[in-house]
Amino acid sequence: MEREAKYKEEESISEPLRAMRKQMKNLQAARGRESLDYEDLRIYPNVDMPIGHKPSMFDTFDGIGDPHTHLRAYCDKLVGVGRNEKLRMKLFIRSFTGEALTWYTRRDPRNWREWQDMAEDFMNCLRYNIKITLDRFALVNLQKKSSESFQEYAR
Repeated sequence: MEREAKYKEEESISEPLRAMRKQMKNLQAARGRESLDYEDLRIYPNVDMPIGHKPSMFDTFDGIGDPHTHLRAYCDKLVGVGRNEKLRMKLFIRSFTGEALTWYTRRDPRNWREWQDMAEDFMNCLRYNIKITLDRFALVNLQKKSSESFQEYAR
């Protein structure tokens, strides 16, 4: 009986402690500090790969080029798991590198309730790549700025 009362007392203390830890993490995030806890870094913690699944090798997207083309190529590679919306969303990060990877990791995945939300956010943020189509005249007049590297200029 005494043991049971002690357990209930510990349980009643641990719940407010968990709530306080969560509030502290939120406060850290609000101040610009990012949590490095494993659970906080996981983007889709409730989605596991099926046993025996061998992930596809995705073409990587670095933020340069047509984002819609990347979405189509990505979806085409999802043979066997593409109909599983949560898994499709979880694997999306594997198709990024460079600036696109930075874009993805800076997003809050809780804002993406479904694949459509994620795809629309992706397109809205990178749509400028489609709109900026340089013609021959613009390319001829393009000059390297002193502040940019040759690689940036070449892009």
